[in-house]
Amino acid sequence: MSFEICPEQSQLGKVGLTVALSTIIFAELFALFAAAARMPGVYDWLPSADFFHVALVTHVNLAIVIWFLVFSGLLCLISQIIHKDISKRWVALAWAGTIFSTIGTALVVMAPFIGATDPVMANYIPVLDHPIFFIALLLVFAGVMLMMVLPFLANLEQQKAALQHEFAFGMKLTGITFGIAVICLLFAFLQLEPTRTLPYFEVAFWGGGHILQFVNTLAMLSCWILLSQTVFQKQSLPSWSIRALLALILIFALPAPFFFYTFEIQSPEFINAFTFLMRWGLGASTIIIGGMIVFDSFRYPSHISWKDPCYTSLIISIMLFAYGGIIGTLIDYSDVKIPAHYHGVIGAVTLAFMGASYVVLPLFCKGCVQSRLIPWQPILCGVGGILFVTGMFWAGTHGVARKVSGAAQGLDNLGKIAGMSMMGFGGLITLFGVLIFIYVILKSLYQKSNKLYP
Repeated sequence: MSFEICPEQSQLGKVGLTVALSTIIFAELFALFAAAARMPGVYDWLPSADFFHVALVTHVNLAIVIWFLVFSGLLCLISQIIHKDISKRWVALAWAGTIFSTIGTALVVMAPFIGATDPVMANYIPVLDHPIFFIALLLVFAGVMLMMVLPFLANLEQQKAALQHEFAFGMKLTGITFGIAVICLLFAFLQLEPTRTLPYFEVAFWGGGHILQFVNTLAMLSCWILLSQTVFQKQSLPSWSIRALLALILIFALPAPFFFYTFEIQSPEFINAFTFLMRWGLGASTIIIGGMIVFDSFRYPSHISWKDPCYTSLIISIMLFAYGGIIGTLIDYSDVKIPAHYHGVIGAVTLAFMGASYVVLPLFCKGCVQSRLIPWQPILCGVGGILFVTGMFWAGTHGVARKVSGAAQGLDNLGKIAGMSMMGFGGLITLFGVLIFIYVILKSLYQKSNKLYP
């Protein structure tokens, strides 16, 4: 590692990483609940008649919203304050953020079993229309805000040391962009008349949901930079150009809050403005940084090994992101090609985070435990993800609709059946990779072992 953290950050990071991993565990559990909700003889035992959509909403929030945000908050916590002692005030606020996120995550998990059984399938952040669920999301967002934004505001005199590392610079921009996303969400809820209907939540989360994708992309690129420097022992681009490319994403996010006072919030112009930002704001930096890392794989073949989880996580993440982006350009109707696109992209973010976990793990414990499964973990996740996305895209070309299950999917021809079967097979392979990752990281964090992965 090219940076160190103080003991307080190490303890915070260990707890934060545990919470982040817990969100993956429960996300996979709710994915199984969603499957069980369509099994004859099983769904009668579940809390509500529409438990498929309840489980799906909970799964999406845990797997795509909370996992991404909590892990990004963890990276912010360990990247900004370096080498020097941290003030007690900062430590208290950082712990408060971690605790808020933990409680909020726990409430999201419990919500379907304590009365939150009214799902609203809104884009970006689907919800369960119940006070417990909204309180849970508020706690998560408040906790992540403390984890992301406070570290680089707390001790400004230490920022010069932090900003010498491009990874830390990228995470600083991630925290700022998350603040912009929160402002967009606040503006939306202040301007809209609450109706608790699908159109209401669609509009409420439209602006902030788009900016959250900027947050995820910045965090992913920061992890790519960290992994690239770990693997190749050098930067793919000059420091100034990396910072400029990362800053370009922030620049495209900056106008977002002004759209709430420039356009009528329910107008097509408002909708299209955020679409424009995401379409043009995320591609260039990602393509250049990812492309240079791929180029380095050819320039420095002696540095790479397909047994190194840092390299495989990095290169497969780039491949999945590119694949998801290409599929996005081929979307023409509202079918499962749309989730094929974003599952490719979010799979890339998750793989980048998994790779970064192997790099930062020695900051919280002795290192990664020895296991023959480790080299296979990113490969299983990557191969499974590609099969999942390909199957869903293929099914979409044959007209399978979004957000439906069972007989409602209309699997009445070979193309639809083959596509959805490939999707399921890919999902199963990915699950094995995810379980290996959880096992390795948690065992490394909490088992005293001298058998460390080199």
